[in-house]
Order: sequence, then structure tokens, then C-alpha cells
Amino acid sequence: MRRFTLPALVLAAAVSPLCAAAAEIWRWTDRDGYTHYTQAVDIPERYRATAVPADAPLPPGVPACEVAWHRYAASQACFDAYRVVGGGLKPEAFQRCQELPEPPPCR
Repeated sequence: MRRFTLPALVLAAAVSPLCAAAAEIWRWTDRDGYTHYTQAVDIPERYRATAVPADAPLPPGVPACEVAWHRYAASQACFDAYRVVGGGLKPEAFQRCQELPEPPPCR
């Protein structure tokens, strides 16, 4: 039984960074001005140069209400990386993503 312990630990160490990378969310704006939150692999090629990590500061002057919605959208995109068929979530989603309540509408 001991001979399987080391390979299992090595495998777990190799897979952990890949799982953490799955939750890495980026923010990018399309040509129509809409902001999107996705994993890096889902960013269209023409927007990759302007994409920034989702936790990067927003431009100065963005109203607090919009900031709350940006944070919420980034949170939801993080959880999307851990969705399973049937709508459930993998347990590690709650370890890697910040669960935020939906903010009230901006006025």
C-alpha cells in the first residue's frame, strides 16, 4: 500500500495547479462595449491583448453600483468553471470562488 502513496501525492500536486487555473477569470470588453468575464481560453483572439485579470482595478470614475455588478459577474464566471451536468457545482468551487449575493439594480 505504501508504494502508491508517493505517486498519488505527485499526481495530486500536478493536478492542483491545473484546477486552480480553471478558476482564473479574465475581463475583456467587446467592440460593442460589453464587458465579459470568462476563462482565458474563452477570450476571442482579437480581444486577448486587451484582456485583464478580473480582479484588476476598474477605470477611475466607475460608480459603486457598477463595481458591485462587475464583482458579482466575476464571481459567477468563477463558479461557471466548476459546473457539472445537471446544474450542480463541484465542491472545490466554494474553496476557489467567492460567493457574492446579487447586487441591487443600478439606478
